[in-house]
Amino acid sequence: MEKLMEKFGKKGIFAILIAALAVVAILIYLTVGRTKGGVTDETAIRNQPKAPGDLTVDQNVINAGNAAWQGQSYIQSAQSALNIVNQKRSAAGLSALRWDDNLAACAMVRATELPSAFSHTRPNGQDWYTLAPNVMYGENLAYGYTSPDAAVNAWMNSPAHKQNILTPNFVSCGIGIYNANGTWYWGQEFSYY
Repeated sequence: MEKLMEKFGKKGIFAILIAALAVVAILIYLTVGRTKGGVTDETAIRNQPKAPGDLTVDQNVINAGNAAWQGQSYIQSAQSALNIVNQKRSAAGLSALRWDDNLAACAMVRATELPSAFSHTRPNGQDWYTLAPNVMYGENLAYGYTSPDAAVNAWMNSPAHKQNILTPNFVSCGIGIYNANGTWYWGQEFSYY
């Protein structure tokens, strides 16, 4: 330490420490700050109708959703997120949600809409569920999370999103992930059917 004091003086050592702290702060921002994400302030849920209607999803929606996937790793991340959701449901004494390909296609369409309108209102001004009104009854959104754990934790840390995940009457789910310029957008759709 004495040699450093002789070579740089007190002001020099102080400047080196400040520079080192700045480098550490930048590294933290680049590794943690950029992966931070968010969820909407609200969630979306609709009541279950007394009798199920037509449970089909428009084939154009299914085609658009399926075409929007950006690779197998995103599909695996979405399915991993559902596994984590089901662990949370199990811990709460609830039955597991089954993966539904049609809801996943809807979730993918919604995920592709989120970069232009991160909201439960679609870019065309319609409500979120208008994409498939006969099957979409709950929706959670998130952005910026690049792992299933992070996205599900964000939803579970939000009372409204947690309520959707732990709604006892939901039986199926689909999750979509869309990467827009390095930011992951998550759509999670729930159904009573």
